Amino acid sequence: MLWSFKNPSLVSFFLLFPIILIPGICSSEASLAHNSLTPQDRVNLSEVLSQNPPNSNSDREASPTEDRFLQPIPTPSPLPTETPVLPTPTPEPSTPPAADTNIQVQKVEIKGSSIFTEADFKPITQKVEGQTVSLDQLTEVANQITQLYLNRGFLTSRALIAPQAIANGVVQINIIEGSLEKIQIDGTNRLNPGYIRSRINLVAGTPLNIGKLEEQLRLLRSDPLFTNVEASLRAGSAVGKSILIVRVSEAKNLDINLSFDNYSPPSVGSERLGTSLTFRNLSGIGDELYGSYRWTTTGGADVFDFSYRVPVNAMNGTLQLRAAPNSNRITQEPFNALGINGNSQLYEISYRQPLVRTLREEFALSLGLTHQQGQTFTFAGPTPFSIGPDADGVSRTTVIKFGQDYVKRDPKGAWAVRSLFNIGTGWFDATNNADPIPDGHFFSWLGQIQRVQVLNEDNFLIAQAEIQFTPDSLLPSEQFVIGGGQSVRGYRQNARAGDNGFRFSLEDRITLARDEAGVSTLILAPFVDLGYVWNQSDNPNILQDQKFLAGLGLGVMWEPIPNLNLRLDYGLPLVNLSDRGDNIQDDGLYFSLNYRLRL
Repeated sequence: MLWSFKNPSLVSFFLLFPIILIPGICSSEASLAHNSLTPQDRVNLSEVLSQNPPNSNSDREASPTEDRFLQPIPTPSPLPTETPVLPTPTPEPSTPPAADTNIQVQKVEIKGSSIFTEADFKPITQKVEGQTVSLDQLTEVANQITQLYLNRGFLTSRALIAPQAIANGVVQINIIEGSLEKIQIDGTNRLNPGYIRSRINLVAGTPLNIGKLEEQLRLLRSDPLFTNVEASLRAGSAVGKSILIVRVSEAKNLDINLSFDNYSPPSVGSERLGTSLTFRNLSGIGDELYGSYRWTTTGGADVFDFSYRVPVNAMNGTLQLRAAPNSNRITQEPFNALGINGNSQLYEISYRQPLVRTLREEFALSLGLTHQQGQTFTFAGPTPFSIGPDADGVSRTTVIKFGQDYVKRDPKGAWAVRSLFNIGTGWFDATNNADPIPDGHFFSWLGQIQRVQVLNEDNFLIAQAEIQFTPDSLLPSEQFVIGGGQSVRGYRQNARAGDNGFRFSLEDRITLARDEAGVSTLILAPFVDLGYVWNQSDNPNILQDQKFLAGLGLGVMWEPIPNLNLRLDYGLPLVNLSDRGDNIQDDGLYFSLNYRLRL
C-alpha cells in the first residue's frame, strides 16, 4: 500500500532502465513500455497499488478512508422507539397511622437522604412546621417526599414516619433509599453472566434510578450478543431492597458474509469476490474474532484482514489487534506484460474507550499504533515507482493515531462525527528522507461527519462529508483518494489522490416496497457526489490533472429474500476526465451483492 507512480519522468526511467540493461528482455516488451504506458497511466496504476485498503468491504457507505480509523463506531441510526425492557414498578404509599392524634410540630428532620438537601425538602416541610397537625398531615408530608424521589426516577425509594417519641416538637422522617439486593441472570449459554452484571452495576447505585436502569437494559438489548433482553423487579428481604431478574436470549455467534461487487480498481480487476467470518463471544467474555479474504476475478488482488477485539470494562472499552497482508498485481492489458506488482503488511494495536454511553449519544476516544510496510516490483525485480520509497521499492510507516468519535441520536435521525490525528514516527525503521521528499515522518488530520435525516416513514437522507489536511508531503498510502462506487460515483475506483482532499455525498433513500414485517425491500436512491484533492506545493511527486470530480445519478437497492442485498448504481460524471478508460466503472456503473448467514 505504500507505492506511487507520481513522477512521470522518474517512472519512465525506472520502467525503461531494466528493459535497456537486463539481457533477454524482448523488444516487444520494450516497445510496450514506450508506446502503451503513458505518464497518466503510470499515475493511475500507482494509486491502485498504494490505495487498496485491507478491510475495504462491499458496503456502499464504507468510504476508502474507512481503513484509516482504528475501530468501528455505533451505527448512526435514529433513536429507537421500542417497548421498555423493565416494567415500571408501582411505588407503595406510606401507610397512615391509625390513631387520630394532633401533634405540635416545631421542626421536621429528614434522615437518610444522599441526593437531596434540606433546602430541597423545605418547601414540603415548612407547611407543617410551627403548626399543630394530625398524623394524616404528617403522612402526607412523607408521601410528598416520596413523590420527590419518584419524580427523579427513584421508584423504589420511600419516606417513612418511624415510631418515635416526639420531643420538643421535632418530628423525624426516615428515607429508605432503594437499592438492588441481588442481580439474577437467566438464559446465558456461552456468555459469562459477569458481562451483563458488570454493565448493570454501572447504574445500580443507591438510590436506585429506574430510568437509568431501563436505559442500561436497552443498551444491552441493542448489543449484537443478544436477540432479546427482558427484566423484572421483585421485592427483596427488606423495605427498599429489590431483586432484579434479567432474562436474555443469546444471538448466534457466527456471521458469514459472501459478496460480489466491482468496487476494486480496474487495473487489478474491478470485479471481486469476498468472504468474511465474524465469531462473536469467542471465549465467553464478549470478545470478537474477525477474518476476511477478498480477491479479484482476474487474480490481480489478494486482500486479507484479521482482527481480534476484546472488551476490557463495563463501558465497552475495547482492545483490538489487527493484521492485514495484501498483494496486488496489474492484470489490465497491455500493462500486465510489465509484471507490475506490490505487496504490503499492516499491523495495528488500538484501544477505544467510550466516556459517555447512552441511548441518545456516545463519545469515545481511541489510541493506536499502526505499522505498515510495502514493496513494489516489475519484471526486472524490486522497483520504486515514486519519489519516497527506497531503491528497492520499500516504504515503511509507523503511525501514532489519536481518534475521537461522537454519535448523537434523535427521533428524526442521527449525527456521527469522527476525527483522527496521525503522527508518523521513525520507529521500526520507518522510511526517512530529506524534506520535502515524502517519508514516514508526517502529521495529518482526517475528519468525517454524517447526518441521517428522516423525512417521513418512507424517505430519509444520508449526507456525508470527509476532509484531510496535512502540512507535509505524504506517501501514497497516507493520501486522500476519491473516485469509485464507495466515493465519487461516475469515475473509476481511486481516480485521483492527493496529500489533502475532501469529499461530499448526499443520497436520498425512498422506500418503494416493504415485506410483511415492515422492512424495506426495494429502495430508490438518487445521489450527488463530489470531491477534490491537492498536494503540498513542495511535494516532488506530480499530481494528476483534473483534481475536482463531481457526479450525480441513481441507485437501486433490493432485498429479494432475507439477508440477500443487491445494489446497482449509475453515476453520471460532471467532469469529463482526459484519462477515462473503458471499464464499466468509467461508464459510471457499480454493483454489489451481499449474502449474510448467521449460524
